Amino acid sequence: MKKNVLMLGIFLILQVNVFAQLIHSHNDYEQKEPFFAAYNLGFDSIEADLYLKDGQLCVAHDEKDVSTERTLEKLYIEPLLAKIKQIGGYPYANKKSLHLLLDLKKNGRAIMEALETSLKPHKKQLTHVIISISGDMPPPSEFKHYDTMFFFDGRKNLTYSDSELNRLYIVSASFLDFGKYWPGQTAIPQDVADKISVFVKDMHSKNKKVRLWGTPNTILGYETLQSLGVDVLGTDDLPLLKNFISRSK
Repeated sequence: MKKNVLMLGIFLILQVNVFAQLIHSHNDYEQKEPFFAAYNLGFDSIEADLYLKDGQLCVAHDEKDVSTERTLEKLYIEPLLAKIKQIGGYPYANKKSLHLLLDLKKNGRAIMEALETSLKPHKKQLTHVIISISGDMPPPSEFKHYDTMFFFDGRKNLTYSDSELNRLYIVSASFLDFGKYWPGQTAIPQDVADKISVFVKDMHSKNKKVRLWGTPNTILGYETLQSLGVDVLGTDDLPLLKNFISRSK
């Protein structure tokens, strides 16, 4: 009996960890204050797109906008490490972890090499920062070749071994994988909702969080994704999502 109660308790803890709602700053570097705009609102997750230029990890959405004046180090790592030092080991004063999603836009292997060189010296300080690699990431069979400080952003259409699955922090999919673009002004088509629900339940059965990209920045959009069990709600409108999630608690 005691064993059954213990196992139930462990299961519930895992469920809470997996299904906790996270708010995510999509393409955060396009905010007026990269890092700080999302951080000051207590966002759980921040996204930066990366290119490699002249040996520098540069943050930009399009290659034409790449500048060595806007680097991952300057915009994200330095201010994050400063906060961690100030607070005493955690990104946030309430000991909440921070998820940093790094989307490799091109030449992923070279960027991974540069990331390992840049971030491994800070591994201890970044203990409570979850770093996920997305975009032009290595195939699952190569996950094991990279430092365990790096997790990966899973894909809906890929199959993973148990060891590879353990290296996924989230599993992401485009909204367009389930149907046509939805602007979030009227109810989501039922067939699309059903497909998303099946995907979410499948990922939750594997204890994995779900993120969708290409979703609308509307209250109805957030409400709908939340009701479908999507764990990571992304936005370009940080105050709108923050206010929504605060009211829904």
